[in-house]
Amino acid sequence: MIRECRNVWVKSLLCACVGYGINRLVFSVHEPFLIAAHRYYWSVESLFFIFAILSLAILTFLVGVKHKNFDQVGMLFLIVTTIKMAVAFGFGKEIIYGFSSAQEKINFYSIFAFFLVLETVLTIQLLNNTPQKPTFNEKFKKER
Repeated sequence: MIRECRNVWVKSLLCACVGYGINRLVFSVHEPFLIAAHRYYWSVESLFFIFAILSLAILTFLVGVKHKNFDQVGMLFLIVTTIKMAVAFGFGKEIIYGFSSAQEKINFYSIFAFFLVLETVLTIQLLNNTPQKPTFNEKFKKER
């Protein structure tokens, strides 16, 4: 379980760093046309940090559930993702309904969507690695 958890963490953090780099690249290329980042309600760095922490927590939880009860991973992914969406709405409500710029709203939604896709892909990889059930012969040998 620890090895699988480590793999999920490495993939998640690597993708988060790449996503952050792409976001910074877009900001540096289009900086003359964008509003200054310091005027945002939530900075890009803090949004990436918050969503990365939430994603790592969700994926760690799903790895643990996979080893306890593999059949519940998909349903728990949907439930935990819904909870994450509610949490994101809670701290992003000021961005969504406030007087923030369209660029800040697009940035918030794109970071949320990026981490949602990342979690979905990594959960699919978890579900594709099904645990091996012992065959009838292996069960018979254990009983003897």
